[in-house]
Amino acid sequence: LAAWTLMGHEFVEMKNTGAAIEAYRQAVDINARDYRAWYGLGQTYELLNMFMYALFYYRKAVTLRPTDARMWCAMGSCFRKLDRVDDAIRSFERANSNNDQEGLATLQLAALHRERGNEHRAAECYQQHLNAQRRRPEQGDTKETAEALAFLAGYHVNLGQLEVASKLCSRLLEIPGEVRRTALLP
Repeated sequence: LAAWTLMGHEFVEMKNTGAAIEAYRQAVDINARDYRAWYGLGQTYELLNMFMYALFYYRKAVTLRPTDARMWCAMGSCFRKLDRVDDAIRSFERANSNNDQEGLATLQLAALHRERGNEHRAAECYQQHLNAQRRRPEQGDTKETAEALAFLAGYHVNLGQLEVASKLCSRLLEIPGEVRRTALLP
């Protein structure tokens, strides 16, 4: 089982999707309760831009690992690509409630809420992302951090909270130039 799953991962890395699908299917045939093989099938079909197939396999994986934030983020990503925004939001919220260690869910939620014009909810998500990042200083400042700071600064200016916005801008200026610049470009 482990060998077939690992071979599937390697075939994905080598962009040999046909062989990856076959390897993952072999793993599923051996043990249909192995979430890694189902997740691998979902990733492979997502690479092929076959999002409905990917969702089918991600659902199998999430059924086996309902508290794994990565599975919910994968589902949210597919829903987003299919313009199923409500489903994407629900999936990313589920990932967030299941301790999304990478912080992907909060960033995706912020972006989705921004697209919908829900600035308040987007600000909450960006703030949550910044709070989580403070607990993980080893990750350093990223483009996403700069993007969150820039959005929050503008949000607080619009609310007339200039002191808060000023602090956010000061923190934004502490981020290295290239990272900051790429986050601020459209």
